[in-house]
Amino acid sequence: MTPEQVVQKQLEAYNQCDLDAFAATYTEDVQVVDGTGKTVCDGLAKLREVYGPLFKANPHQVALITKRITAGDWVIDDEEVIGRADNKRRNAVAIYRVRDGRIYHVTLVAK
Repeated sequence: MTPEQVVQKQLEAYNQCDLDAFAATYTEDVQVVDGTGKTVCDGLAKLREVYGPLFKANPHQVALITKRITAGDWVIDDEEVIGRADNKRRNAVAIYRVRDGRIYHVTLVAK
């Protein structure tokens, strides 16, 4: 799979709140950081710990890609997330780095 296909598969699993399919797109040593560089998740177990409750609490949320840029193993998505419990729309940029068919680094930047 290309990096873009991996990220798309991850997005589809996110939108279905399918934790197993979502986690399957990441490496064991995945690192997710916010726009300040603060670690959100360090490793696949932590990613499951963070996203599992999110999916249960917000089963109707969906992330829409408004723009996607790909360059080599980088995929940059401009996203709008809607349908959370508070029904607010949130805009963010997600910067993915893919290695050997899985995402190993993500930077999430709120807009």
